[in-house]
Amino acid sequence: MREFETTFIVQPEISDEGLQAIRGRLDAVLARHGAVRLMCDDLGRKRLAYEIRKFQKGHYLELVYLDKGPVVPEVERALRLDDSVLRFLTVQVSPHVEDIEKRKADAAALEEDRARKAAERAAREAEEEAARAAEESAGEDRDRPERDQPERDRDRERDDDSDSDASDEEE
Repeated sequence: MREFETTFIVQPEISDEGLQAIRGRLDAVLARHGAVRLMCDDLGRKRLAYEIRKFQKGHYLELVYLDKGPVVPEVERALRLDDSVLRFLTVQVSPHVEDIEKRKADAAALEEDRARKAAERAAREAEEEAARAAEESAGEDRDRPERDQPERDRDRERDDDSDSDASDEEE
């Protein structure tokens, strides 16, 4: 058996249910042809190197599977028919995998590790977003007096001018 990796990019605003539907269709194609799915990794949203169909960002996914080769065109056909898939690329990672069970275990451990890291990253991003929102709300309170500053300066200058005019008249 050979190991293949198909990386594909879907539209950035696709929902989690939409991603699950795509994964389900690909899993069905793999099962129908007797291929062994090792993992399907969600690499997250990233900026594209160039615009594709008026999208500047994309949601990257990676599907790793074992097969003798005939399933590759079917997986690519399923991706080509899905309108939410922007691009895909399939490469042969290993020409010959001998210990399939060991490879399955390695892939499961890697997928579990990546899922844990993704959850940590999501929690960290949520904390950073909350801190950023708190800073912005505090920053708006500080900015308000600065907006009134030119008006206060203008009023002071006017008062100073009127005071000097009044003192000139007394003399």
